[in-house]
Amino acid sequence: MSRWVVTALLLFCAALACVPTSEPPRVVLWAWERPEDLRFLAGQPVEVAFLLATVELTDTSSLVRARRQPLLMPPGMVPRATVRLEMRAGASLARYTPERISELADRLVALAVRPDATGLQLDFDARASEYDAYLSLLHALRARLPSTHRLSITGLASWCVSGSWVARAPVDEVVPQLFRMGPEASVWRSRFARGIPPPCQGSVGLALDEPLAVPPGARTLYVFNPKPWTAADASRIAAELTP
Repeated sequence: MSRWVVTALLLFCAALACVPTSEPPRVVLWAWERPEDLRFLAGQPVEVAFLLATVELTDTSSLVRARRQPLLMPPGMVPRATVRLEMRAGASLARYTPERISELADRLVALAVRPDATGLQLDFDARASEYDAYLSLLHALRARLPSTHRLSITGLASWCVSGSWVARAPVDEVVPQLFRMGPEASVWRSRFARGIPPPCQGSVGLALDEPLAVPPGARTLYVFNPKPWTAADASRIAAELTP
């Protein structure tokens, strides 16, 4: 075998060694407002994001409904805190003054910065008219949260398009929810099947009762379950994500 052929083979083998292996994404289970016993997750490479509170907002007030259902976790597991923001009928975040935005940020930080939770994830279905106000809230939160706390938001699939307002959001993570998408679900699933569009690259949210179609390049997968979690559910996810 000639020296040039040997050299070519060696270069080809080296190139193969440099190709990254396909690894399944990190899995985070959403634990919503209901009794959850997640102690079966002990020793498993799975994380949890639990609904800490729901904040109902009007144009003049906010009402915090803290979680009332028990959440049992494996020893040593520290979950992520999710706060759901809901605007009451007729109210709009767009009408919030800078002072009210600041007050809301203070309240959210007081809720989320606690020893039994890490980071803050906001679940808010912002309307187009509220994007600027939501950005102001996120900037206020980023300034107040400890540097060790990640700031995450859930979002609509339609937010993950070129030029989207979320590109200006000071967050560590945008989680497009690829479930309960309505009549355009097939359109968005087809688009995400080619990869997660910027600026939402990295994380996605799926539901256990809908197709677990993980987009290429997904590094973190949040999974919603309309029913209490079981060990069988976690095993199913692990099996479907195994390359």
